[in-house]
Amino acid sequence: MEQVQSITGVAGVDIGKLWLDVDVCEASHHQRFHHTPEGLAQMVVWLRDQGVHRVGMEASGQYERDVREALEASGFEAIVLQPLEVRAFARYRRIRLKSDKADAHLIAKATAAYEGVVARFDPYLVDLAELMTAYEQTSQLLAQVRTLCEHHRLEVIKAMDSERILYLEAQKVRLRQLILEAIRAHPDLKARFQLLKSLPGVGDITAMSLVIRMPELGRMAPGKPAALLGVAPFDRDSGQFHGKRFITGGRSRPRTFVYLAALSAKRMNSGFKAFAQRLLDGGKPKKVVIVAIMRKLIEAANIVLKRKTPWIKYA
Repeated sequence: MEQVQSITGVAGVDIGKLWLDVDVCEASHHQRFHHTPEGLAQMVVWLRDQGVHRVGMEASGQYERDVREALEASGFEAIVLQPLEVRAFARYRRIRLKSDKADAHLIAKATAAYEGVVARFDPYLVDLAELMTAYEQTSQLLAQVRTLCEHHRLEVIKAMDSERILYLEAQKVRLRQLILEAIRAHPDLKARFQLLKSLPGVGDITAMSLVIRMPELGRMAPGKPAALLGVAPFDRDSGQFHGKRFITGGRSRPRTFVYLAALSAKRMNSGFKAFAQRLLDGGKPKKVVIVAIMRKLIEAANIVLKRKTPWIKYA
């Protein structure tokens, strides 16, 4: 009897700076390509010949961006897995082998088992995310420089510090302006931006971050936005043991700006202020109160985007 080898239609790509190692799941098919436009074109042709329709890869500091774009442009279902997901899958399957070829096969296995929703990336939002990342990095660098300045005594170093601060402040303003112009040039993003700004405590930067970092808002069931942001408490109960609830995971970058918005909303004359005071009177710690406000804010953001109506501000 002739043995027929089946191909499942799933492959994994181990992405390196110079090479792309590709492996087809459940088949002894491995190939290496140069990480160049020509190599990407050859990879696409080879994957089609193997009958592949779903391709997985690890997030690798934007090295995966051109691979994902090439695959999606060619009609493949591209899945970007977090390195933590792949490592957890390897531990679960007790896989210890480590090489570029083995990593590609592991990624293919993890991709075949992936059951999440596969969403196509919007190139426009990808470019905006890069601008937003540059803004966040500039803000962090500016804060670091200002902290270092406090310890400098020589006038020549202080003068250099002042020049760096002025440059970073100008760069920060320029990046903010570029992001706002890009959002306002896109009618759908502009409408989402304005709706988010109607929320208490939400200014330009927080609204920008939510528009770019959380495009799922407006299409999610209640409770899901809080979990996606990482402000939903998880149970820790077992038998008669009832542990404290903790938040974990989620998207840290937009969460930082929602935290700042919550601090502002807590001080405003609105329902959020009354809600915060009620929790404080009930003995809740201040940090728990802030997280509760963050949870209400992100759920409110989902509601206003779903209904396409601004938040009603009560006196």
